[in-house]
Amino acid sequence: MHTDPELLALLALGEEGGTEADRAHVASCRVCAAELEELRHVVVLAREAADVAISDPDPRVWDAIRSEIRSGTDGRDELSVRTHLRGVGEAWARASADASLETDEHGRRVLQVTLDADLPDSGLRQAWLVHRDDPRQRQTLGVLDGRHGLWTVAHAIDLTQFAILDISQQSFGSTEHSGDSIVRGELVPAA
Repeated sequence: MHTDPELLALLALGEEGGTEADRAHVASCRVCAAELEELRHVVVLAREAADVAISDPDPRVWDAIRSEIRSGTDGRDELSVRTHLRGVGEAWARASADASLETDEHGRRVLQVTLDADLPDSGLRQAWLVHRDDPRQRQTLGVLDGRHGLWTVAHAIDLTQFAILDISQQSFGSTEHSGDSIVRGELVPAA
């Protein structure tokens, strides 16, 4: 077992710490000795940097920081959208789904779907984001696990354009939309 990192940090600062056995281990263990040397190097660099005069940044830097803080920590819009998807066509008239798209604490856009439909035993269900003006343009999100789906929607996907959520019945191995949409609905209103 290697030496506690906190003890190594104390030793790198020149402080006394740990037991005689701890210090003996550091002296005999190549991993701990190497880590101690790296920490000592960091201490030397930090002490040298303390002698460097630091000037105040240009006021524009602070203005940019304030602007970024006002617009959100990562500059991305917070989403909280809930929608109900309706069955498509006569075959899926009784089908429906609930979907939510929200920004999580890490800034990711997370989409969740729960499908309510009489599903066949064969095939699988796949989620797609469809372009508002050209339904031939689609972004696949992935396959539902049974009746449920959970995906991260890349920030590169413009949700003002790819605003239609479509869940389709697919055959195994198919990479293109089958044309058999179970439910569909607008996920994000146009900006």
